[in-house]
Amino acid sequence: MRNSGRKLRYVRLIASYLILALSCAVFAAFDTAQIDSKLAAIVNYERGMNRQPLIAVEQLIRDSQNQPEQRKYIERRLADLLDGAKLEGKSFICKQLWFIGTAESVPAVAKLLTDEETADMACYAIGQNPSPEAGKALRDALGKASPKLQMRIINLLGDRRDILSVEELGKLVFDGENQVAEAAVSALGKIGGSGSMEILIRARAEGDSDLLFAATDAYLRCAENLVAGGKTEQASVIYKELAGKDEAAIIRSAAIKGLADTGGQGAVTIVIAALQDRARMVRSIARGCVRTMQGEDVTELFASELPGKSSAEQVLLIGALADRGDPAALTVIAELGKSEDSEVRKAALHAVGKLGDASSVGFLVQAAAGAGSSEEKAAAMNSLTQLDGDGVDDAVVKSMQNSQAPMRSELIQVLLDRNAAGAVQALLAEAENPDSNVRRTAFKALGRLAGPDDVTSLVKLLVQMQNDTDRREAERAAITVSRRIGDEDRRADAVLTALRAEERVSVKCSLLRVLGGIANGRALETIVDASKEPDPAVQDTAVRALAKWPNAAATEALLDIYLQTDNRTHRLLALRGFVRLLALPTQNRPMQKTLKMCRRAMDRADSTAEKKLVLSGLANVGDAEALIIVEPFLQTEEIRAEAAIAAIKIAGSIVQTDSGKAEIAMNKLLAVLQDENLRRQAEEVLRQIKESKADIHKP
Repeated sequence: MRNSGRKLRYVRLIASYLILALSCAVFAAFDTAQIDSKLAAIVNYERGMNRQPLIAVEQLIRDSQNQPEQRKYIERRLADLLDGAKLEGKSFICKQLWFIGTAESVPAVAKLLTDEETADMACYAIGQNPSPEAGKALRDALGKASPKLQMRIINLLGDRRDILSVEELGKLVFDGENQVAEAAVSALGKIGGSGSMEILIRARAEGDSDLLFAATDAYLRCAENLVAGGKTEQASVIYKELAGKDEAAIIRSAAIKGLADTGGQGAVTIVIAALQDRARMVRSIARGCVRTMQGEDVTELFASELPGKSSAEQVLLIGALADRGDPAALTVIAELGKSEDSEVRKAALHAVGKLGDASSVGFLVQAAAGAGSSEEKAAAMNSLTQLDGDGVDDAVVKSMQNSQAPMRSELIQVLLDRNAAGAVQALLAEAENPDSNVRRTAFKALGRLAGPDDVTSLVKLLVQMQNDTDRREAERAAITVSRRIGDEDRRADAVLTALRAEERVSVKCSLLRVLGGIANGRALETIVDASKEPDPAVQDTAVRALAKWPNAAATEALLDIYLQTDNRTHRLLALRGFVRLLALPTQNRPMQKTLKMCRRAMDRADSTAEKKLVLSGLANVGDAEALIIVEPFLQTEEIRAEAAIAAIKIAGSIVQTDSGKAEIAMNKLLAVLQDENLRRQAEEVLRQIKESKADIHKP
């Protein structure tokens, strides 16, 4: 017990010390003389003088943030100095009082409120002062100030929402100058309350035309204040009054928006009427209200108004309800899809696409089939594409399977537009449909929707096609889907299997075209072999596939065909393909091999056209030896231009690696070249060579 008592005394003693220490921290003494010295230095401050005294006072105020007694002293001393300070000093003091001012400094600042020279700085100092004394000072100054200063003070009273100034402001509404009266009604709108509203109602009824709009705008502000205070019913009364047809469009718009936001009684009816307003601004606001208005059963209320409205109103309201996105309006809107008015029908069909679900598919398909115009049909088909929710794709598939050929094709297109991957099996079946348009549309969709697992099925369908048109669609689908197989070496497997088992020439050619589109290593081997087959159609298909090969792997095969074939068409196709592939990047072919291939091609060329083609290919070979191949042709008039173009391009590509040979070639070229444009290009290469040499010799 004795130890416990001793501990308790220690605890009390420590607590006392802590309290004393905290008290000292809060109420620590401060050096008034030093403060007075710093404050006195700002009294005579004028523009252009050293700002250091001002900076010192600003720092003094910052340092007093946690020293309430010191800050209070600073405020008191600033107030004392205000009257005797020069104009710039007064301005600086007022700025500091804006920050630290309380009721204590109000009397000093109030003296400046009615002086034209100091009123603005005084208003700045006192405007944010929360004390009642500040409000009283502003009210007292109101009757003494000039009209110009009255407007400044009135604005402050409005910003402060000074309820005690309402009566005085009311007098100025009717007795003050025009600008003062407008400022007064604006302030009353900010202040709000029953007193302000009574004055504003009177101003709207009795005031002159110049004051009417300002009073109405202020009246609208009162309604906003009521909403902010939770008094929505009172606000609704004002909004209804201001939504009347006699008000300006901007006022009607704001009132309708306010009424819709509060959900006041009769808001739905007023919003619907506004959809037909003469002013575009009001109509736009009304449509926005339909989209966003909150409250129970609002959608049903809007929808229930639809049947009794004019066609124009129905179109607008349907569009707004569609944007609202609430399916509660779907039943009424779908019924209007049968309207006698085509614009209403189109609007309804568009809306069903936004609001509907799987159950709406049948309605839209039926509407599309029986549409009275292409626009109406497009609206129904677009909505089928837009429909969201579970089961929509399945419902479209079912409708497609139950439709006749023209609509069947269009519904396949809908599945494609919907990216309905789950419809692939149904589409594979449609690829065998008796109608050619259905088959082609199905293959088009399969090209987008089918996956790697469907390649074998697509190839089987391809070999069954009986005409070239269907076959080409099937080929495109097979190529596209085969390319989706992750393992590149396996992409051609299904096609190669089918090709080995196929005897019909037309089908073999079709499969070869697919291999050309797949363009992997195994496809290349097979097509090269096919280019040597005796059948002319198979051979032609293979050569054309190689000529279109998408990468450099077919370069040698095309050169071999060019060197060996007697078929002039195949010879030209092969040369063109060879030249095109020379420009493509290759990782495995050495430059010497490329140059050898080019020499062989040039040696085989027996016409000017073929030589020009080879020269265009050589232009893409960035090696000095390519210049050696090109140079002899600079002496031949018929192909000099093509040879020059090739030489310039080759030389330009080896400026950094073999500038000496490039320079020799360009000088030789300039000696025989007459074409000014080509000469300029050659001279540009020489300039680049000169710069390159200069860079090398830089220290």
